[in-house]
Order: sequence, then C-alpha cells, then structure tokens
Amino acid sequence: MNEPVVKSVRVECPIHDAFLTFTARIDLWWPIAHRRFPGSVIVLEPWAGGGFFEKAQDGQEARLGNVVRYEPPHALAYTWYPGAIEKPTLVQVSFVQEPDAVLVTVTHAEGESALGGEWPRRALRFTTNWDIVLPAFAAFLKSEEVA
Repeated sequence: MNEPVVKSVRVECPIHDAFLTFTARIDLWWPIAHRRFPGSVIVLEPWAGGGFFEKAQDGQEARLGNVVRYEPPHALAYTWYPGAIEKPTLVQVSFVQEPDAVLVTVTHAEGESALGGEWPRRALRFTTNWDIVLPAFAAFLKSEEVA
C-alpha cells in the first residue's frame, strides 16, 4: 500500500463548529473551481452510509463518494471517486481540539482504488487539490467569525 496524502489546517473556532462547517455547510465553502457543474450544490449526508454528491441546476448529479464514518465532532470518513480509476480512494478527516484551535487533518489514502503504481501520480494531484480545499475551509470559518 502506498503512503497516503496527509494535510492539516488549524482553525480558531469550537470543534463542533469546525465539524459542522466541514460537513453540513460544505456547499458554502467548497471551492467553485473544484466543482464539476457551474452553480452546483455539494451535499454530504450526515450519517454512515450517506452519500456525498454534487447536484447541478439542470438536475444532473455526480456521486463524489459515500460516507463510511460519521462521528461528530471528531471524525469523518468517506470514499472519493473523482481521480480514481474504477474504485474509490478513501478520505479520513479528524478534528482534534487543541488549547486555542482545532486541528483538522485530512488523510487521503489509496483505499479500494488499488491504484498501485498509479498512486504517486494521483497523490500529487490530491496534494495540490487539498492545498486549495483546506485553506478555503479555514478562510470560510475565519470569515464567519467576523460576520
């Protein structure tokens, strides 16, 4: 098994707010440039077995993955189909309360995809994308503090 992509960000808010923003409010902060359809809505269903999908205004829907673990406010895991060949990769997100912030860590692993020798190339893409997505999450939370 190849090494996963691991990315973290610290956010200054209560742990429950970080978790709920990452999950229930995902459509508000998920970057526009990281969506398949213009003007779409991103939905992450809040339970193990729930779906993770993008809905276009014209009714098209893209399944992004499935929620495999939902443990508020500490852990979330979901499968991720974009960027995989036939079977999904696995994204695990942990939320850890620190003295004055919450450490949010994403671990994006090969999962069921069995990408093998293809994983290093895909991992570079996932690394680049998480370097955009996690700061968008943190920036949204920071803007909510001011609001």
